[in-house]
Amino acid sequence: IENLEQQHLHVKRVICGEMMTSFNMKGFSLTVLKLATDMSSTILNLLDAPTDAFAWPKAISPTQSASSIQAEPDSLEFNEKFSSQIVISTSHISLNPSTAELVNQALQAIIKRLHNEVDELNRLDAVSGDADTGTAFMRAADAIASDLANKKFVLHRPSSLFRRLGLIAESRMGGTCGAICGLFFAAAAKQLSLSNQSAILIESLSDAFEAGIQSVESYARVQPGDKSLLDALIPAIDFIKAKRTKESFTSQDWKELALVTERAVQQTKTMTAKVGRASYTTSVDSVVVDPGARAIAIIIQEVCDTFAKASI
Repeated sequence: IENLEQQHLHVKRVICGEMMTSFNMKGFSLTVLKLATDMSSTILNLLDAPTDAFAWPKAISPTQSASSIQAEPDSLEFNEKFSSQIVISTSHISLNPSTAELVNQALQAIIKRLHNEVDELNRLDAVSGDADTGTAFMRAADAIASDLANKKFVLHRPSSLFRRLGLIAESRMGGTCGAICGLFFAAAAKQLSLSNQSAILIESLSDAFEAGIQSVESYARVQPGDKSLLDALIPAIDFIKAKRTKESFTSQDWKELALVTERAVQQTKTMTAKVGRASYTTSVDSVVVDPGARAIAIIIQEVCDTFAKASI
């Protein structure tokens, strides 16, 4: 509550208890409801109203505060402010200008492709989910586009790039995909920041991605075969790990990586969903691929296409 007050948010009620969401991860969730001036009394009365709902926690009124809502902080800026207070080692890994430009081109291609695929991803998610996977990834794409335009990405520093992608996933995407991507990129960024290498190698990328997967499996309790985006991501990372002794990928390597990921996506058709809303809705989810896995395949495909064209 004190931290919220410092952000100029006047807390009227607090509802605290053990809840269950569609994503049963280890951690906590904080939801802040901004009360409209003309509806605040009505909403507070409804929150305070008695109910027979099982285990619904009682709302409490914290100590009256003199502060009032003066601004609505942007969630990404809010996350940046507090994450910047976490001290991590400065990474020595840096990309040369030509590779950094390829990263920029890949991000631009991903943004365009995710916009083009939003309806298809939502259609896949509608079979047993909220029909919003495409929208979630499009929100992330829009945030990336904005940050690229405003030069907020440090494209030649992979650890910084991954850290910002993680913040965008946390703040913009929402849902299971946002949580998984946020955990993945945050852990990958941290691993890269600890490296004493000066140039990005397949080995360092492999270690970073492996750290990302371990973080997701540890905190989110998502495993291979649960019909999630991990079922596309893990085979792709396994392919990279198998090539870890190489300094860089050839054009053929990039093409094979894209094929490996696509095959993994197709295998999700026969999986039973164990995370997200799809895990507790009755549907014929075995007839379609996982929308999150499809989105990951789209992203990897665009990265592979961009770098394959520049490789020998």
